[in-house]
Amino acid sequence: MMLQQQRLIRLPLVGTVLLCLLVGVYLFASKRFSKPAPSARIIKHPVETPADDTLKYWTADKMRDAKPAPLPNVDTPDRGKRRPRRPSRRSSPHQA
Repeated sequence: MMLQQQRLIRLPLVGTVLLCLLVGVYLFASKRFSKPAPSARIIKHPVETPADDTLKYWTADKMRDAKPAPLPNVDTPDRGKRRPRRPSRRSSPHQA
């Protein structure tokens, strides 16, 4: 009777260990073999135009009609979990 009871206790324990191991292998494999997100390339090029020519080119009319350049899409972190700020404590010589 006691031996049968111990066997019943060990079966769920072995099953739980195997399930955790399987989940761990799955998470490791999904992280390891997932495709990385494509990163935006940054292209550098030298500018040889003098600053005075650029200021002459960009008149007020051209600035009004200008369209913004496409910027990279950046995901912002979740701001829901901010640490609360602690009030600053000023120590005065009279408090002791």
